[in-house]
Amino acid sequence: MAQTGKRGGHSSRPSDRGRTSKPRTDSRTTGGPVAAAPTEGLTSKLESRRGPVKVQLNTWVLASTEARLKWLVKNRGFTVTSVVDVALQELLDRYDVPEADPDGRIGEQ
Repeated sequence: MAQTGKRGGHSSRPSDRGRTSKPRTDSRTTGGPVAAAPTEGLTSKLESRRGPVKVQLNTWVLASTEARLKWLVKNRGFTVTSVVDVALQELLDRYDVPEADPDGRIGEQ
């Protein structure tokens, strides 16, 4: 699949020179108020959740693929993460790629 367009892998974000907003200040370093100690309810939300380890996967897809994915997410109530994971698992199974443990390691064969 050939890449088209002018991007060529370079970021299209504007440089800082084009920004008109004032830079943000961090109250932690400018003598602002000190944050209150976390409440018990907040602490319980921040505790690690048990579940499979996840890693970030960044990739480019065709605009038509993205449109279909957005439609599926919107109309079927799936998440992008679950759709991509299921699709990749099916592809890997089709090509007999060995299973990995929950930490992402493939054992000796």
